[in-house]
Amino acid sequence: MKKWLQEKEIPYDENMLKPQLFSLIKAHKEQHKTYSIDKILSNHNHSVLRLPPYHPDLNPIEMAWAAIKGYVSSKNVNWSTGKVIELVKEKVAAMGAPEWGRLCQKIKEIEAEYVKSDHVVDLVTDEFVIFADDDCDTDEESSDDDDGHDYDSEKTITNTSSASADPRPGTSSST
Repeated sequence: MKKWLQEKEIPYDENMLKPQLFSLIKAHKEQHKTYSIDKILSNHNHSVLRLPPYHPDLNPIEMAWAAIKGYVSSKNVNWSTGKVIELVKEKVAAMGAPEWGRLCQKIKEIEAEYVKSDHVVDLVTDEFVIFADDDCDTDEESSDDDDGHDYDSEKTITNTSSASADPRPGTSSST
């Protein structure tokens, strides 16, 4: 762990324990992640553009699967596995360059809409953060449970001793 941190020139304390080192590595790992395919492509003067996580709407394969599923559901009346496989193969074979071109063009249009609205999202996010800071309740000011009854946060203390290993609510299970 220490060797990895040294190789990446990430400062750490020599007295840190494994859990602390792991947390430090976890915090920095993403920015040091490399892929073999990136190196291969870079050696051939190609760059890699990755989709942002959790954005299937920017991936043409997702639209292709939607088209395949729509085709299968419109043609399949008995829902047999064999028929589904046959219809999937039929639609995949029928998808050519023109259909892929339309899917990719649609993705470019969606991306352009995202780019146009990006500044609006930034403004709204900034305003939300400001308003959330201005009108923030603390446990001392107001504490309601799910029933709407007030409770005293000083008196609501969960047992955190390691003596109990019962995972039921109100008990502790430390690992």
